[in-house]
Amino acid sequence: MSGLTDDERRDLADILSSPDLNDPQVHADREVGQQLADFFRRDMPDVDEVDIGRVFLRTAVTITRLADAGMHLERIANILTLSAVDLTALELARDPGE
Repeated sequence: MSGLTDDERRDLADILSSPDLNDPQVHADREVGQQLADFFRRDMPDVDEVDIGRVFLRTAVTITRLADAGMHLERIANILTLSAVDLTALELARDPGE
């Protein structure tokens, strides 16, 4: 099982201690977030859930920064998709029969 870095622990602790968590919209978002986490636990049982959480946290920060810089959602999605292609390029290049 992978561990969180000190920075990730601090960031997540800040999120969990935020008074914003009492906001009804945040509560609704948290329920959807839990459903998404459950989906990924089922869909990717071979991947450590802490690793998935770390990727989600970094992706959320990246999306926020790009959106704050004025980037449109479609472009952000395209950038993330192309990152996925780059990260999986070696696997994509392999012959599935090997």
